[in-house]
Amino acid sequence: MKKNVLVAIIVVLILLAAGLGYRSYRAELDRTNQAERLAAEQAEAERREAEARKQAAAEAEAHRLAAEKARREADAAAAALADLRAEQAAAEAARLAAQAEQAKAQAEIDRLRRERDLAQGEARKQAEEAERAALAAELAQREAAARLAAVEAEKKAAIEREVARLAALREQQARETAEADRIDRVLLDRVVLSPNFKRRPHYYLNVDMINAAGGVPVAPTNEQKQSSSPNP
Repeated sequence: MKKNVLVAIIVVLILLAAGLGYRSYRAELDRTNQAERLAAEQAEAERREAEARKQAAAEAEAHRLAAEKARREADAAAAALADLRAEQAAAEAARLAAQAEQAKAQAEIDRLRRERDLAQGEARKQAEEAERAALAAELAQREAAARLAAVEAEKKAAIEREVARLAALREQQARETAEADRIDRVLLDRVVLSPNFKRRPHYYLNVDMINAAGGVPVAPTNEQKQSSSPNP
């Protein structure tokens, strides 16, 4: 009986020792697990903190890059705006210069048109004056030609009249000569001068004077008239 009690006590003690050992193991396991969990949590926290720092740094870099990009874009935009304004100013200056040049060219065109109109008017006036002068010259030439023709006709008529007169004189002289010859034949016993004794030299003298005057008849003198009249 004592042996059983002793065995029971030993078993109880073993069980107690086993329980205490299990508790110690369990407690140690719990501590180990807790320590590992705490270490894992700390590592996770540190990882998260590192990621947060890395993300914050990345965001800060991104913000910096974005700000730098924005600054560069702003500078580029400002430069482009300045260039655009310069181009606009240059374009405006060119437009004003073109307007001034156009106004100058228009003024020159207007001046040339006025000069052209004046020149055309002057040329038209000169042409009209030249035409009037030409008409006047032609009229004067026609009048001169008409006067010359009249003079020529008068001269021709005078020559014809003179020729007719000379022919008449010759005919009259022939008649007088014939008459004188007849009288000479009838009056052979009388010495009588020929009727044209004095008239014939005057006749030839008159012909010479006509030829010297260019064919213009010369009025007969009183002596020639008397000599040309029949004797009583």
